[in-house]
Amino acid sequence: MNYLSILVFAFVFSFHGKTQKIQRCDSVPALNSEILNILKPYMGQKILRGECWDVLSLALNETHAEWNGYDVFGTTYDYKKECISPGDIIAFKGVKFGGVQNGQKYFEEMEKHFAVVKEVKANGELVLWHQNTGRFGKKLGESSIFIGDLKKGKIEFFRPKR
Repeated sequence: MNYLSILVFAFVFSFHGKTQKIQRCDSVPALNSEILNILKPYMGQKILRGECWDVLSLALNETHAEWNGYDVFGTTYDYKKECISPGDIIAFKGVKFGGVQNGQKYFEEMEKHFAVVKEVKANGELVLWHQNTGRFGKKLGESSIFIGDLKKGKIEFFRPKR
């Protein structure tokens, strides 16, 4: 390992606690791209009632995706074994995240929350689109989580399908 590799490793590790390698999909499924395209114009706006679930309801109904109208948003998969794609959906159940972002300690809890993956980064960072958060209120916004900062709870990933 050369000096630059050690420096990069130390920087990533010091700013994000435990990094977890995740697999990014090589390509984005067409349905996932449609979901992102439908949501993009709503950034900073309230979707339906402003609940996190309403983001998924709008996107899945507009794209005619299969879902049960409640909590199954396509095909579930294990993010530790399969690739994550923009446009995938995440269900958070009783989760707690904690770590350091941008040099600041953070702590986030989500009892029951849903989000759409906007971007997948190699360092374990997922950029999410979601609403009904402390940061954005009932408007669609963008924030990041680091999978390696998961302290408690369950994260379930779904790949939308028709």
